[in-house]
Amino acid sequence: DDGDALVPFHCDVEWFEAVVHDASMPGTFWRMAFSTDTRSLQAGDTYVAIRGEVYDGHAFVDKAIELGATSVVVDHAAIGAGLEIGPGIDALVVDDTIAYLTALARERVRQSGADIVAITGSVGKTTTKAALVAVLSEAFPVVFAEGNLNTPLGLSLTVLNAELLQAATDPDPVKPVIVMEMGARNVGDIKELVTLFPPKVSVVTNVKGVHLETMGSIEAIEHEKGELIAGLRPDGTGVLNADEPRVIAMASRTTAHCITYGHTDSADIGPQDITVVLPILGGHALVTAMSAVAVGRAFAMTKEQIDHGLGAFRPEAGRLVRLRGRAESTLVDDTYNASPDATLAALDVLVGLPAQRRLAFLGDMLELGPDEIAQHTRVIDRAFEVAEVVVIVGPLMAEAAADRPVVRFPDSVVAAEAIRTRPGFEPRPGDAMLVKGSQGLRMERVSEALLHPDVDPAVVLARQSDSWKSK
Repeated sequence: DDGDALVPFHCDVEWFEAVVHDASMPGTFWRMAFSTDTRSLQAGDTYVAIRGEVYDGHAFVDKAIELGATSVVVDHAAIGAGLEIGPGIDALVVDDTIAYLTALARERVRQSGADIVAITGSVGKTTTKAALVAVLSEAFPVVFAEGNLNTPLGLSLTVLNAELLQAATDPDPVKPVIVMEMGARNVGDIKELVTLFPPKVSVVTNVKGVHLETMGSIEAIEHEKGELIAGLRPDGTGVLNADEPRVIAMASRTTAHCITYGHTDSADIGPQDITVVLPILGGHALVTAMSAVAVGRAFAMTKEQIDHGLGAFRPEAGRLVRLRGRAESTLVDDTYNASPDATLAALDVLVGLPAQRRLAFLGDMLELGPDEIAQHTRVIDRAFEVAEVVVIVGPLMAEAAADRPVVRFPDSVVAAEAIRTRPGFEPRPGDAMLVKGSQGLRMERVSEALLHPDVDPAVVLARQSDSWKSK
């Protein structure tokens, strides 16, 4: 290693060199597929047993082998407790299986020569990530995680299961770029991530009161997000939203060069730099595009490359996606997650759509701390200003709505069933409908009930795996 601190793990060195390195390609990693979930494991994968908050992956080792895992990674504690690995299966025993994966991923990043682009912010991280991937793909091989895999484990699996070898071993290599969304629910989360994966470019979108329940204060959130800038490589670049005072102040936490973007006159990248028609909904689209231009410039990309990438950008499922609804209505599916600011922005999108009637289907917003009811009330107030029909899902929305004339459902299962079966709940031609709520509400069930029958929910909606839908 280059001397940076790593969490130590112990394994047999000969096994490590034989299995992890390809002898025909010195200095590069053999392509291995790692899985930590038997529900998605494929034959030939290496199964890594993770001790989680709910399940211990060691309990599923036999299942993984039955499904075709050819090797397993387990910890010493499990072996000491009597776990046995059958014959014919390569087994690596380590002190900590997550530490093993993160150390292996770090080494793979180093050997590939990849540059890391890290993104954080209270809202908009995943949409920003998609925009950056679209732009950077015009000039580089790009690796990124689907969805919001933004923990040490998730990012390590992204790196280890990616195709990084081709660019690293080409006679005239173009260095790959790994785009990482780095999230934080607790103090110290981002510092841990940037220590494991030091970024060449760090992007901070905003600082809002999300995760106040675990972070304690908006100042703590600001400091935590700022760790992404403090952790920049010396030759790196910070990309900061100039419209956000808490974000722009983060420039003081690094000696690296910073590029700013936003509507303020002092920003390096402004609306005048967006000269293509953007294929995404919402007022945030322009800000997202400006951040992508800034990152493109940090990598010395041409304007033609950046513009082409922006034109090809498509939002991820569940991120203000315009879909065909039942009865020739319009459905705006924004179900991936929700915060007060993001929900208010989505309501602004709804009011901007041409419609005979507007309907807002709003689920609870979670982890808002002690003023959660006030935040929900603020959203409901705005919903009544823009929508003829307000449908609420969950106990927090119900408490905030009090005696207001809303349609109430206790959860998304009941709401979806009512839409499908109860007279008077079906969409009408010309309706424009918004569906939004926190992940825990699983409001994609409501969107599925509102979709036109010719539209495949597995293609257009978030979280459509069998394992998620079974919960």
